[in-house]
Amino acid sequence: MKRSFALWLALLAARGDGPGPTGMTPPPGDGPLIWLNPDATTPPAGIAQLAQRLRRGHPALRFVVTTDAPAADGFPRGTLLLPSLPDRLVPLRRFLDTMRPDVAVLAGAALPAALIHETHARGVPLILADARFTLADWRRWRWRSGLATALLSRCAAILAQDADSDRRLRRLGGQNLPIEVTGPIDETSDPLPCNEAEREALAALLKSRPVWLAAACRPEDEEAVLAAHARAIQLAHRMLLILAPAAPEDGPRLANRIAADGWEVALRSREEEPEEQVQVFIADTEGEMGLWYRLAPVTFMGGTLHPTTCGRSPFEPAALGSAILYGPQEAPQEAAYARLAGAKAARRVSGEAELAEALVDLIAADKAATLAHNAWVVTSGGAGAAEAAARHILAALDRKTARGAA
Repeated sequence: MKRSFALWLALLAARGDGPGPTGMTPPPGDGPLIWLNPDATTPPAGIAQLAQRLRRGHPALRFVVTTDAPAADGFPRGTLLLPSLPDRLVPLRRFLDTMRPDVAVLAGAALPAALIHETHARGVPLILADARFTLADWRRWRWRSGLATALLSRCAAILAQDADSDRRLRRLGGQNLPIEVTGPIDETSDPLPCNEAEREALAALLKSRPVWLAAACRPEDEEAVLAAHARAIQLAHRMLLILAPAAPEDGPRLANRIAADGWEVALRSREEEPEEQVQVFIADTEGEMGLWYRLAPVTFMGGTLHPTTCGRSPFEPAALGSAILYGPQEAPQEAAYARLAGAKAARRVSGEAELAEALVDLIAADKAATLAHNAWVVTSGGAGAAEAAARHILAALDRKTARGAA
């Protein structure tokens, strides 16, 4: 690799010590160690799901994450979380001497010169993932193109969020850079599983009935959900509500309460079926949300209508092709709802009246299908980017292992 005067100057400026973690101990185990270093612009949730994806396929992998994100959770068990490292040679060398990572993954648009040089110099494969290079990023780096070329050339793979980032990175570092456009590594949800035989049996029983789901329904939601169902059933008299209570043990109470109001009710925990006359089916069993999302073209996210409550991740129904309705209480899923709403993949309602209106509107299959398709595009894109990153990480690990064995 060619020496770079610009890089030499950057390393000269990075000499000396700086603040950084001390008393470090590598994560337990003897499996390969993956170092994940997202920059300040990279949401940690997507990186956490990337780590989870890697761990599922390779249980021996260990992870150390350096980040200053305030909510860096969701990482695999045993992950070591450390503050971001200063781009100074002494703390970086101390970190690398202690951790001895097998693969390093930078995420975002930052190109820390000392970190990239020191990691590469030790033979650690370096992957730049989730790289979104804006026009402002390019303008900031174009006057230091020699340094950018030296840093980018030390990356084993560069995974760009979009074609514009690809183009700008190549203008900085050369047309031969190992860049792949993968999309952003966003937080998503892997499709929840279900019993396929059970799904087929229930789908045959429901036939062409219109179906909607109230997921993780809380007591505070019940009036609004039943009022919306009463309104919708006037236009589609065969419509079925699958009501999944947030606390499954509430099922019998809920069934008694709804039956007392004159509804025809069936209870899953009593092995009752949603026969033709049933208007509300109480899904009060554990671990079957993947089944209900698959059966319902429209899902209302319970826990989103009232303050101090919270519901399940909206990426769950999105990944399984169900259109999403939700209320004004988005915490702690604000980022997820913002992504889905921005992609026209979910519809926000302000309260009981709007929930009923939106449900009636979505009875038209084409409208529900459009929302559901947009939601699926959002989740499949994030999952595809994470899959591509995982593939490059494992390939780099394999090459490093093969070199060590030679």
